[in-house]
Amino acid sequence: MKHSIYELVETGDTLPFDVSLHNVGYVPSHWHNSIEIIFVLRGTLEVTVDNRKRALSEGDVLLINSCHVHEVIGLDPNIIATFLIPDAYVKENIRGLDNAAFDCDSATAGDERRKALDRLRQLLAEMVQLKYKRGEVYELEMQIRMLGVFSILMQQFRTEADSGGINEKYMERLLRIIHYIEEHYREPISLQEIADREYLSVPYLSKFLSENIGLNFQSYVASIRLKNAVEDLLRFEEKPIADIALTHGFPNAKSFYAAFKNRYHMTPNEYRKQYRPGTSDGKAKLSANYLSFNQSSALGIVKQYLQRSQSQQQQQAVQGLETKSASVDAGVSGKPIRHTWKNLITIGKAKEGLHDDVQNQLRMIQKRCPFRYIRFHGIFDDGMMVYREDDAGAPHYNFRFVDQLFDFLLSIGLKPFIELGFMPSELAADPNKKVFFRASYVSGPKDMNRWCELVERLLRHCLNRYGREEVESWKLEFWNEPEFEVFWPGPIEEYLQFYLHTYRTVKRVSEGIAIGAPGRIITFRPEAFNEMFFAFCKENDCVPDFIPVHFYPHEDLEQTMNWKDRLYKLGPYRILLEHFGSISPNPDYLKEMLDREKNVLAGLGLAHLDLYLTEWNSTAYHRELTNDTLYKAAYIVKNIVDNLDRIEGFGYWVMSDNIEETAASNRLFHGGLGLIAQYGIPKAAMAAYELLARLGDRLLARGDHYIVTAGRGGYQVLCYNYCHFDDLYAMGDISFIDATNRYNAFKDEKSIKLELQLHGIPSGRYRLVTRTVSRKAGSSYDEWVRMGAPDYVTEEEILYLKAHSRPKMRVEQAELEREAHYRTVLEPHSIELLELVPVY
Repeated sequence: MKHSIYELVETGDTLPFDVSLHNVGYVPSHWHNSIEIIFVLRGTLEVTVDNRKRALSEGDVLLINSCHVHEVIGLDPNIIATFLIPDAYVKENIRGLDNAAFDCDSATAGDERRKALDRLRQLLAEMVQLKYKRGEVYELEMQIRMLGVFSILMQQFRTEADSGGINEKYMERLLRIIHYIEEHYREPISLQEIADREYLSVPYLSKFLSENIGLNFQSYVASIRLKNAVEDLLRFEEKPIADIALTHGFPNAKSFYAAFKNRYHMTPNEYRKQYRPGTSDGKAKLSANYLSFNQSSALGIVKQYLQRSQSQQQQQAVQGLETKSASVDAGVSGKPIRHTWKNLITIGKAKEGLHDDVQNQLRMIQKRCPFRYIRFHGIFDDGMMVYREDDAGAPHYNFRFVDQLFDFLLSIGLKPFIELGFMPSELAADPNKKVFFRASYVSGPKDMNRWCELVERLLRHCLNRYGREEVESWKLEFWNEPEFEVFWPGPIEEYLQFYLHTYRTVKRVSEGIAIGAPGRIITFRPEAFNEMFFAFCKENDCVPDFIPVHFYPHEDLEQTMNWKDRLYKLGPYRILLEHFGSISPNPDYLKEMLDREKNVLAGLGLAHLDLYLTEWNSTAYHRELTNDTLYKAAYIVKNIVDNLDRIEGFGYWVMSDNIEETAASNRLFHGGLGLIAQYGIPKAAMAAYELLARLGDRLLARGDHYIVTAGRGGYQVLCYNYCHFDDLYAMGDISFIDATNRYNAFKDEKSIKLELQLHGIPSGRYRLVTRTVSRKAGSSYDEWVRMGAPDYVTEEEILYLKAHSRPKMRVEQAELEREAHYRTVLEPHSIELLELVPVY
């Protein structure tokens, strides 16, 4: 029975009760074989139980005993958590309830029960969190809390069982009647018709329904019609209300309006505007009773009931421990490693590379982990002063800042990897089209010939200054992410011509200069753009020399946007970033997306082209608080180890928090994307690259949580304990973290006890150097929290944090006879490198 008012509560295999979040519109009179607890997180409701109305508002808790008829009306936009506990579970786990029930209504409870209610709210909130967090033992944790709920109920809210519940003796008859009404509610059914079917008199049937449902016959039929009409009212926004009324059995619109206003105290039009503000797609997915909704907008509300301070978590949490062991043959030659991840590092805009602080950071990173190329955009931004027009409209070129930038980069061993974009404002067809805090102009050129001349002038200038051999070793990436209107507001056909003219210009200057395709985000389906773009390239003999792609694990954009319809119209860049809210719950998403991209390219006959990841990160948001934490170290190590040498470059976005895409923050650890915070303070993410840089050039073994290499005169073991975001955080709920508590966003957090046996190594004396990055050492953010999380830092404090950003080191010597035993315990998110170096 699709809409039966009797609900047989069936639970899944993992939990013997149901915990859910809902948005209530109208749930007509119904009952079920379970206790129901309603916990109001937002808004107001009217709940009628056994003909008694109760008004519930935010924070209220109401328990409805099993088999008691109840009706729920949402008086305004609301969010509730419901807990359905079947009778079978209660009988099996709670002794002494055969002749008892509960009277738990926070709206009417006295002061003597406030403490119990507060604890009840906390337990209910914890169950909501656990349900959507889904840790390794969440089923056990859920049951512990549910038993805690019943412990409070038994002690504070127990009462004698009353006679208000549905009489089981008449259950079968009642279900037959209900089923018939719901199958025929659109028709003008009568009480006489049903009495005839049941061989009952009309007066008896009327009394029977009133006693068991709590409504007379006409009121109940009207409630069923109203429930179904309300669903259509929200599902089909453009459908006339009169048509909805007639479709669902009301004799006319007037009777529908009367029934509706009696329930909701507003008109259907007012209700539709309140529950569907600003929407027009008419495709809202609604359930038969409670309305479904984006749960990420609801989950954060439970925070106030959890009191999740860091100290409480440390006292209450019992962390799991998992042992991993493996045997590695260190005597094999191994597989060569090219370490293509070292091919590329990134900064934001070209102009940032002229800032003293960014240059100092680049010098540091080249000492600790040397990269080969540096990728940036904005080479033609107004800040670089490369292009202007005089009063007569004639173009003028100036490459002084370009020279300063390239001279510096080459001096520290970095080759330019230049994104060709964005447009000088005086060359832009529409100077109003711009992006970023420090404006970059995203319009196409007002004169294609002048754009081509600008590109040619730049390249010929560089050839003359740095020589052909040097410049032909550089790389050019074409205009950034054209699938987003925020980066390319014109027609896609114009973009293709833009690329074609640029490609021909580059090759006219030198066939040896490599120009790549546009950098696209591969978490969107690539087939449509790829097929169109590369078909155009083949037809016009302008196939790019390599493929640059970007990765940010935000699946929600892919689900809500369609490339062919060009729905990437997200307005200002700030709004674009806000849409990058939720994160894929898949910890292997990068690996899978690279596999998909490579398969797509192979299908297009382009597998021979080098693939570069020119932007990648765990988020695209510049204020994602976990960016500063130890988590980022394990994230980087895991993804580089998983994808070792699978593509030609991994350009982590971005090196420095000093980036001008967004306004500068006055907070030191503000969740910036960089490896290095303000004032040149390295984060734990930077330490991850330092340890990766110490790996050898031969792969001996790789497994869960570790990689073993040889080279540089010895052996290296790098291990990590990666924990992915929990389901709450992945959905976009960031309420459980704040400036000083940022480790509440992960699941499956457990320590890893790693035991590796390396055999086949030459016997002799070895120097064993261990470098560990954990919350206790190597994480400047965690040290900042320990020192009191100051709003600003002095020069002395900056030096202190820099000193504590280095990994913890332990050095010892040992005589090894053909094998070495490595044992370590890794806390969540920590990484560790062991180097075995022969002592001669």
